[in-house]
Amino acid sequence: MDTKILINAIDPEECRVAKIADRLLEEFNIETTAKKITQGNIYKGTIVRIEPGLQAAFVEYGGARHGFLQMDEIHKDYFADVDAGKKTIEKLLKPGQDVIVQIVKDRIMKKGAALTTFISLAGRYVVIMPGSNNCSISRKIEDEKERKRLKDIVKNIKLPKDIGAIIRTAAINYTKTKIEKDIRYLMRIWRDIKAGIKKNNAPCLLYEESNIALRVIRDSFTDDVSEILIDDSIIFEEIKGFINLISPNHNKIVKLYTGLKPIFTKYQLEDQIASIYRSRVKLKSGGSIVIAQTEALVAIDVNSGKAIRKYTVEGTAAQTNLEAAEEIAKQIRIRDLGGLIVIDFIDMREKSNKSAVEKEIRKHLKKDKAKTKVGNISMFGLMEMSRQRIRPSIEFGSLVTCRRCNGKGLVPSKETLGLSFLRRLNLDTLKKQSGVVKCILPKETALYLLNKKRKEIIELEDIRNISINIECDDTMNCSDFKIVYEELNNLKEEQRTKSDSGF
Repeated sequence: MDTKILINAIDPEECRVAKIADRLLEEFNIETTAKKITQGNIYKGTIVRIEPGLQAAFVEYGGARHGFLQMDEIHKDYFADVDAGKKTIEKLLKPGQDVIVQIVKDRIMKKGAALTTFISLAGRYVVIMPGSNNCSISRKIEDEKERKRLKDIVKNIKLPKDIGAIIRTAAINYTKTKIEKDIRYLMRIWRDIKAGIKKNNAPCLLYEESNIALRVIRDSFTDDVSEILIDDSIIFEEIKGFINLISPNHNKIVKLYTGLKPIFTKYQLEDQIASIYRSRVKLKSGGSIVIAQTEALVAIDVNSGKAIRKYTVEGTAAQTNLEAAEEIAKQIRIRDLGGLIVIDFIDMREKSNKSAVEKEIRKHLKKDKAKTKVGNISMFGLMEMSRQRIRPSIEFGSLVTCRRCNGKGLVPSKETLGLSFLRRLNLDTLKKQSGVVKCILPKETALYLLNKKRKEIIELEDIRNISINIECDDTMNCSDFKIVYEELNNLKEEQRTKSDSGF
């Protein structure tokens, strides 16, 4: 399998990184200047509000919204002067108190960033944890012989008493020298952070994670990568220097792309990337999966569609579900969908088929670096799973809420809008006994009123003794309108927005 990492950083507003295997997209990361990823950054912040009912605190750390710090994310160092049986957040923290926090989840929609006081610094082979004394091996390393070898290495490395460590999967088959070098590098960073804590007043940034290109190389580079192609000379030099630091033997695979075609077009990735933003993903057999992301959870629906029919309905359902299981595991990894995920598989009666689908999705989730927990298919055909959010979903930095539908994906029909406007006009003209009323509406709503509701408009004119003029405005949002009163050469304008109309 030919595996490459492609970095498209030629546009200063956006950096995209793709990992491909035989020209098929395996991983995709994007960072824009408009919505920069802050996960992993460390700040000196100030407690601004305590919420006893939530057992949480809001922290001013310099972001657009206050960060959210839960009781469970408060380090034991804050418990020093509190009795063990009386640990409540209002006794641990006080408004105005400074805290050192790290972002574990970026701000999403209307939710502020999730914070922790358990600091961790990730290197290529090791994650160090100041304030801890635990040393462990990543659960993703399953080979017992290798686990034992790495445990012996950790025991022989002299770490300060208040520094813990986790050996990452990238450390497999690497020597003690490499791992020690990584730890020394991380310890230098931690010393700089501690110096910044003393020097700077809150709120301030103490440590900023590397750019998206370096983070992906650090976390996703493996020995099977045959080539790293970069289309920007500055990022090329950064990546080359980083590879030279972590794995000098692979220096030759880092190359500057100078082709005439854009790098992602050359490797036919643009269509594959475009599919990430679609809610419907087609399956080879003719079925499809539909992905809907909300604030509460991610819902995934499996449809048989035009799937190739087996001899029985059960056989068709099982085949489509098995194919969907592989695609779902891939999509949640590429899109980085996190939190609670509910999958609605096509109904199957036989336990053996349900078990086969469960095994299939677990098998493909093993490729995922994020932690996942998978339940069984319930009597309703639903499977619940949770996935650690490594970074904000792809939609976070690339899409904005639709100004027409406010993120619903649907807008009111012209009939609904027309009737709503008539009710509003009827109410607004109650005290009007003469004059001209000019109504400016979106084109579809205006045409509906003129063609289908002319009788009601004439009746309203007669009752109120007014003249109603309806005009179109193609630039208006579908739920917006304007009512302008003209009387005795004086112009009084009242603008109604979609909030007035109830949408």
